[in-house]
Amino acid sequence: MIESFTELTGWESLELQPATLTPDQIAEARRIATTFHECFRTESGQFVLDYLIKLTILRPTVTANSTQFEAGIREGKADLVRMILVQMEVAESEPQP
Repeated sequence: MIESFTELTGWESLELQPATLTPDQIAEARRIATTFHECFRTESGQFVLDYLIKLTILRPTVTANSTQFEAGIREGKADLVRMILVQMEVAESEPQP
């Protein structure tokens, strides 16, 4: 998978999402989303996800004493939790024809 990114150069290397997805890519994205859903919809998975949300999304990104570096790290952690939530939403949505 990493090869598809390391082979890109110039402006195309900045575009990580292809403009159109192949049916195989759509199926793989759905499989990944379904796996996230299966993991985090269990009782243990829901507990972990709730805990991660409390540690990241529900806390402020910037505090009075935080540096830009610390704020960036905090936002990165929150973004990872948001990605999990998006994967779960994708799994719960109807597949597009």
